[in-house]
Amino acid sequence: MVDSTDLIVITSVAQTVVITLTLVVFIFQFRSQEKSIRESSYQNVMGRYNDFVRMLIDKPELTRLRSFTESLNLPPGTNVEKLSSEDEVVYTYLLLGYGLFEEVFLLYKKKWIDKYTWDQWSAFLERMCKHPLFVRVHRFSSGTFDKQFEDYVSKLMKGK
Repeated sequence: MVDSTDLIVITSVAQTVVITLTLVVFIFQFRSQEKSIRESSYQNVMGRYNDFVRMLIDKPELTRLRSFTESLNLPPGTNVEKLSSEDEVVYTYLLLGYGLFEEVFLLYKKKWIDKYTWDQWSAFLERMCKHPLFVRVHRFSSGTFDKQFEDYVSKLMKGK
């Protein structure tokens, strides 16, 4: 026979378990929400970065800014081949593409896209690695993109 004290203990234990489980669920929801907010913020920044690079295409006079940042990666006194205005535009589009490939690479690393989809992007990236201006983008932007992505592109350029 169960007396009233046992019922109170059972009820208290059940309430404690329910409250604990509810708190655990809330913690996981808050973490998931925080992660989504961080991802959204990063995607917003990447969109603004792409707008910034597009501005270099829309305003060719700003290519001096890109040329300056290229020169920061070189030893003092190293001369870099000056690009024609047409090649400057192509270079800047390739820089945009490089950033896009990095975003897709990061999505694959996070397992947000499957291997089949990544393989398609990777095949396209491998073809782009053969373009001399893409090689230049990779060389002069070294250290400004995800290291694992840069290493991956370097391997592709060497023929895996």
